[in-house]
Amino acid sequence: MCKWIGIGSGLMATVLCMIGVARTWQDDDKIVLDSRPIMQAKVRHAKSLVEGLALENHETVAVAAQGMMTLSQESAWRVVQTPEYLSLSDEFRSSAERLRNAANEKNIDLATLAYFEVTLNCVRCHKYLRHRGR
Repeated sequence: MCKWIGIGSGLMATVLCMIGVARTWQDDDKIVLDSRPIMQAKVRHAKSLVEGLALENHETVAVAAQGMMTLSQESAWRVVQTPEYLSLSDEFRSSAERLRNAANEKNIDLATLAYFEVTLNCVRCHKYLRHRGR
């Protein structure tokens, strides 16, 4: 029972943090880009991750983690070009890679830990973007 509550809580945190930054950014009075489509895709991958972890479907987890890694390479992902943001993006990709590798190794415990790492990286990055420039 606790396992399901933890996974559900992780999903909720992931979805909330992704929704929080999915909008158009302005930098120096010009619109940089609209990241909503990429954030919506990230939410879909996050849902697949939770489902795959809950059902111990390693392939679903690996595919969703790879999808997140691929999304993070898109130009729409890079909403700002600061060293801090680039570092946070690198950390996200690394944790998503660990998640994919754990799924490929069929290690559900390691995959679950990596999933929480991915979620933590999402929250850190979105927090940075929300507080940037204050």
